[in-house]
Amino acid sequence: MTPTPTTCAAPGCDRPVPRSHRPGRPPIYCSADCRPTRARAPVRRADVLVEVEHPDVSPDGRPAERVWTVRLRRGQRVVVVAEDLGWPTANALARELNDLLFANPLHEGVAID
Repeated sequence: MTPTPTTCAAPGCDRPVPRSHRPGRPPIYCSADCRPTRARAPVRRADVLVEVEHPDVSPDGRPAERVWTVRLRRGQRVVVVAEDLGWPTANALARELNDLLFANPLHEGVAID
């Protein structure tokens, strides 16, 4: 059984954590104000999408189906990572971005202690 922490787990808070005599997990935060919520939580990587699309019109006269753009999107915010790529290059870049953003460290060949 893991011992109950004596101080709050919130960054920058050193107040004591009240003891609970109820069954279940012991508290790790001193109050509801220190407990993380969705509004105060950091942005999750899953909120970011990697998109690979081709434009309606090619800027250099090539067929639009042969020109690809790679973008990162979160909600209404968009960052163009690369444009005017061929299909294999755009998809390889998208795979690398997905691996970077969504990699599970348990599946990366790391030795288990």
